[in-house]
Amino acid sequence: MQITTPRPTRGPASIAQGVYGAAGNLELIVADAVDGLWVHWFNADPLGTQPVSGVEPGQWSGGMLFAEGTAYESAVIHQSRRGPDYLEVIAVRADGGAESWYWSPGPGFQRRDGMLPGSGAAVLSEHERGFLLQLGERVFAASARDYPALPWHEVTPTDADPGTLRIAVSTRDGGMLELAYRRDGALHHDAVPLA
Repeated sequence: MQITTPRPTRGPASIAQGVYGAAGNLELIVADAVDGLWVHWFNADPLGTQPVSGVEPGQWSGGMLFAEGTAYESAVIHQSRRGPDYLEVIAVRADGGAESWYWSPGPGFQRRDGMLPGSGAAVLSEHERGFLLQLGERVFAASARDYPALPWHEVTPTDADPGTLRIAVSTRDGGMLELAYRRDGALHHDAVPLA
């Protein structure tokens, strides 16, 4: 099924199962080729049910543009279990760095202050205490204690060989971020307590 965006896009799209709708819509985000980000949603309600916001069950929305005024390389979307069904977005800028956004019912997309250093593919995940972000060769963690505020801090190990860093969350010692990587060819493991 082709997803039609009113303007050309670039970079990889990111897709996540959302909680909206009777069956949990799909949420998709992609960078506009020139300016801003497009978000689309797929009406996953059963065929034959009423359209929602003009979108028939089994169809994609026409897209909504936001974050205008900035060029992006890519973005990743995540359905959070926090807030009243908030969506999380990390948007990688074309001029370097990444922005942290969230969507909530009512105000829509809101950008958090600050920039995350780095570039490349973004992988965003959530755990009991907060969020993890791998942005290219860098890793960031944020406590969700005061959500929707996310105080991102970098936990990237120093001098990891490029392309070798892998992360996981464990339950040991109350919750740890486990980092496995190579440094000068030797295998290393670091653990960072989850805030």
